[in-house]
Order: sequence, then C-alpha cells, then structure tokens
Amino acid sequence: MFDCFHTSLLAALPIEEWIHSSPVQQWIVGILLIFIFISFVKEWLPVEITALSATGLLMVFGILNTKQVLSSFGNSGPLTVVCMFILSASLEKTGLIADLSKIFNRVSKGREIYALVVITLGAFAVSPFVNNTPVVVILMPVVLSFCREHEIAPSKLLIPLSFATILGGTCTVVGTSTNVVVLGQVQKLGYDAIKMFTLAPMGLLYAAFGLIYLWTIGRKLLPNRETLSTLLPQGSQKDFLLQMRIIKDSPFIGESPLELIRRELSGMKIVEVRRKGVTLQEELPNIQLLEGDRVLVLCGTRKIAQAREAKGVDLGWDETRGLEALEQRDVLIVEGMVDIDSEFAGHTLTELKFRQRFNVLVLAIHRHGKNITQNIGQSTRLNEGDTLLLEGPEDGMDRILKKRRLIPLSRRSAELHNRHKRGWAITAMGIFILFGLLGSFDKYGAFFAFFSQFDPFYLSFIAALLVVITGCIKPREAYRSVDWGIIFLILGMLCIGDAMSQTGLARTIAETVVSTVGPFGPVFMLSALYLLCSILTEMVSNNAVAAVMAPLAYEMAVKFGVDPMPFIMAVMFGASASFSTPIGYQTNTYVYNAGGYKFSDFLRVGLPLNITLWILFTLTAPFFFPFH
Repeated sequence: MFDCFHTSLLAALPIEEWIHSSPVQQWIVGILLIFIFISFVKEWLPVEITALSATGLLMVFGILNTKQVLSSFGNSGPLTVVCMFILSASLEKTGLIADLSKIFNRVSKGREIYALVVITLGAFAVSPFVNNTPVVVILMPVVLSFCREHEIAPSKLLIPLSFATILGGTCTVVGTSTNVVVLGQVQKLGYDAIKMFTLAPMGLLYAAFGLIYLWTIGRKLLPNRETLSTLLPQGSQKDFLLQMRIIKDSPFIGESPLELIRRELSGMKIVEVRRKGVTLQEELPNIQLLEGDRVLVLCGTRKIAQAREAKGVDLGWDETRGLEALEQRDVLIVEGMVDIDSEFAGHTLTELKFRQRFNVLVLAIHRHGKNITQNIGQSTRLNEGDTLLLEGPEDGMDRILKKRRLIPLSRRSAELHNRHKRGWAITAMGIFILFGLLGSFDKYGAFFAFFSQFDPFYLSFIAALLVVITGCIKPREAYRSVDWGIIFLILGMLCIGDAMSQTGLARTIAETVVSTVGPFGPVFMLSALYLLCSILTEMVSNNAVAAVMAPLAYEMAVKFGVDPMPFIMAVMFGASASFSTPIGYQTNTYVYNAGGYKFSDFLRVGLPLNITLWILFTLTAPFFFPFH
C-alpha cells in the first residue's frame, strides 16, 4: 500500500522524472552516504538509527521499494550474526569460556610475559567461532584479578586481549560480524564462492604477525596506567552496617543526615534512612531527620568506637547483657563498567536513584584515563565506558550485574553455569566447525563437496537451535544475548549497499577508481582498497564500512577484469583492522576505560600494527587469492 501511495504521490509532482533519473539517484545516494558517515563520526544518533533512517529516506525518494527493503531484511548475514550471538552465549552459560581463566592462572605463573602470551593465544583460539564481545567481557575480570594479585598494570594486557580477538575473527567467515556483512552483500550480487574457512590461510598468517608484534614491539609500547583496580583491596572487606536511631532532643532533628556524618560520624557512609520501617526515597540533602528515624551507615571496625560516642543517636546496644544489637554484612567492593547499551548511560546518580534502589555507594569513577575520587555527587552523570568502583551488599551488586547494567570487572555475576549441559554445547560447536571445515575443501572430491552445501547460516542456525533445544541456554536468555543494535545496523547498511548497486553508484565509483589507478595494476588497487577500509573503520562502525565497501570492491574487480575474491578479502581484512583508536571496534571500546588507557595509547600501539598488516596483506594476498 505504501508503494502505491508513494507512486501516486510522485506522479502528481513535476519532479518525478527528475528524481527517477539515474544520475540524480546516484547523487542522492552519494550525498546520503556522506551524511551517514558524518552522523557516525559526530554520533548525532545511535548508528543503527542512522542506518535505518537512511533506508527510510531511500524509500521516500523511491530509490528502494518495499520488496527491495524486505529482501535485505531477509538476507542470511544478519540472521547468521543472531545465531552466532546465541551460540556464544551458550558457551558462556555452560562455563566453557570461563574455564579459560583456570588455564590462564595455571600457566601464566604470575609473570607478565607468560600472561600476555597465554591470554592472547586463548582469546585468538576462541574468537574465530565465538563473537568477540563476550570473549572480551568474560576475560576482562580474569585479567584484572590476575593483575591485582601480581601487581601488574592491567594496561599491559587489555589492549593485547582486544587485538587478539580481532585477529582471531579474521580467520573464518563467521569470526566477526564484519565478515558476515560482506558475505551477505556479495551474495546479493550473485557471488557465492566464499566458504567458512576461505579466509583461514591468510588469516592465520595475518594473526601470526599480529601476535608476534604484540609479544615483542607492541609490548614495549604499552603504557603503565593506573586504574580503579589499584584502589581495590584484596578480596572483599568485612564492614559493619550500623543502625542508629535519632533520639529525643537530638541536635540533628530537622537537620540533613549529611550533617550527622559531618559532625559526629566522619569517615562513615550513609546507606539509607528509614522512617517507621520505610526507606526514604529522597536524596540525602533533602531529608530532614525526625525523632525515631533510623540511619544505616557503613562502618569499619576502627570506627565503631567513634560511632558509640556519637551524640544525638542511639545504637541500641544492651550494655547490661554485653550484647550488641548490631547488623553485620559482608560488604563487597566491585569494579564495573557502564555497558554501551546500559540503562545507566547518560543519567545522573540522582536520576538513577542509585543508593535507594541498590543500597550501593559509588566510591570512584574512572573516565578518559583518570580516576575521579573527589566531588562525586548525585548530579554526576555516567557515560558509556565509565568504570565505577562500587561498595555495597551482595544482593545490591547482583541486582546491578545480572541485568547487564554494568559489566563486572572484578567479580562475575552470581549466575550458575549449566555445566551439566556442556556436552551439548561442545557437540553443537563441533558440528559447526567440522562441517564448515570439510565444506572448504569441496574442490578435492565428492565427499567434501557434499559438505559445501552447508553454508555458514545453515550451520550456525542448526548449532544455535541445538543449544536452545537441549537447555544449554534458555529461550529468554537467547533473545537477550543478541545485540539487536548491531543487527539493525547491518540491516540498514545492507539496504544502503543495495541502493548503491541499484542506482549504479557503486559501478560509477568503481569505474572512476579503475580509470584512475588502473595503470598502476591490480596490486596497487587492492592495497589502496585495504588501506581505505582500514582508515574508515577507525572512525565509524566496522560493519558500516563493510556494508558500503563490499559492493564497491566487487564492482571494481569486475571493471578491472579480475576475480573479485582478493578485493572482497581486502574489505573483510581491512574493515576489521581497527587497532589505532578505541572507537572503531567494540572490543577496543570495552578495554578503553577498563585498562585506564588514553586515546593516544591506541594510536601509539595500534598504528605500527596497522601499517605492518597493510604491507603484509599487499604482499601476500595475491598468492592466497589470485587475480585470475
């Protein structure tokens, strides 16, 4: 119905023929692409909303119709990414990925170089088959705990952890959503020569150089940064939760609880104020104490004498029997990072009612390489990537961590692993890997050719379905495990890539590039394409770069008269080569504040790696993926 309305609307306008002319449509798509990239860089809107808005505009201008948009939404690429999220979550729920921590602690032996090698090899081994983000999220607490125990700066290990997952993701088609996006784009153009392990030979060489760099030159370039981890004590501390009653004629009647702390209980922290058994929801400065109010404060053992002598309050201790009516709890100190999709991001502590909802205090915030321990008030606004140092009881911490409001960096959520289901998870992953590997050798006989019919979506769908049916992960947990922002970003960018092909913009750009750099030969053009993708992915989403550049790469190869495979590989590897900034790749964003890094740290460590891998790809890609 929309298409009919849209057609009749345009028919009534004198600009119909002008809009539907091919050059004009190419200009519209080209200008729209520029605005998309600017929006990605400036972060005017969430990237997925930008991509979907651009799709909507393409429909309004009549460049894409409903059928074309729905064909992009039915692409196997986004569905493959959904299945990989579910499969990754099942490995976490059954404790398989967490077992890496035991191996890590046993093998590293407390030495930084051993820890560096073990953590990067472990992350690299898992990431070709598991989404990179959960690998980093799970291993960060392991690394931080190890660093605290052995007095090693986390900044020496967290950038290598992120980089290792990126390198591992380049070894298979499903190792990163970037590769899946490219696969979906070229399949829409009729190119289906890419199998599960087509990238593996080049990817292994690529990763080998990257890991050796991290173990040698890169290790020396890594900074020694302070993080909130340096403020954490070893283990959890035992504090007392004292309940104080405001007595008759107390000088604090009508005063704020903060005045009580300032004058009588310095060094202690207020958890809550109760009146007639009900916790007051107002902010502490706005509360006026009344007779009978009960104030709960956190108090270390050295402060108990001070609390006992405080004026105007009654601790309720029974001196005649020598008993102390004292409430005591284990108080945890936990380090956590505000997730990209967290409900905390963009809100102040007042808006979140942090203390009232969770009985948890924010002791410090780490932001942009600095620890903020002073002037933390209820008006402090939390940002994505902020690392918080929290103090509070077990139940409050669990309410924060279980719903992924924060990513725990010093303690995992108390959820139980379905370890008795791990056999099914291993079986699902084994089928996924084995069938994909055998299908990559389809040129060597009918036996291998049989497995080539099982494309990445087929295998990932069966594997994801198996882990849900067998109870490795509950359906609701499976739905929550999917990062829908990434899915909608991919869907929107697939539509934009389709518009580039439909209008001939991709072909026009390809012809221009070929006519300009063609005289220098295909190797030069391949190198330039990789470099362009690598530069763009440092500024905007790697998935967006992949979606835009894949149709261009295919058209460039066709116009140059060579096999599209090496050019498609240039986009896959180049769009994943995000090492110089913390914003181009999600795993870099996660370790940015957790490791206490500055923006310049990524540039110093990552830029030499980017240049090295660019040269390596230029020299070796034609041997792995010949032009003819």
